[in-house]
Amino acid sequence: MFDSGYVSDPEKVDIFEETVEALKALRVAGYLLVIITNQSGIARGYFTTDDLEKVNSRMSSLFKEHGVVFDGIYICPHRDEDRCTCRKPLPGLIFRAARELDIDVSASFMIGNSKSDVHSGIAAGCRLNFLLGGERGSLSRENTLSVDSLSAAAEIILTLEVL
Repeated sequence: MFDSGYVSDPEKVDIFEETVEALKALRVAGYLLVIITNQSGIARGYFTTDDLEKVNSRMSSLFKEHGVVFDGIYICPHRDEDRCTCRKPLPGLIFRAARELDIDVSASFMIGNSKSDVHSGIAAGCRLNFLLGGERGSLSRENTLSVDSLSAAAEIILTLEVL
């Protein structure tokens, strides 16, 4: 999983074919696609909310060109020290998305590239949480798997029995 750090220039947004295919497969299977993201660069003054909206718009457009549409993008603009309830690892944004999009969290999956993503999914009560490549560690939780890619997570999700 590639992490380019703070992205504030829409022209630097790029997507990967493997990601497109995995998200398409999940969408075709009937899953909603929701992004939950910490963006402390806003609070730190690295970029503005408007900059981030342009980046997200470009990202959404690129994915849409390939047939992938996101049902929601939920952003926490705060730093850890702000102690808000929307910043992962707290589950505030997951609960907000669940309310607004009528999502059953207990039948949902969190896929992320950091431990805070996984801990957020655990705290929200997601069915299964995936930690993508790179950051390994003590995540010996019953409903957590470390996988190498989004494709690997999607493959597992698509083979599970529906609740």
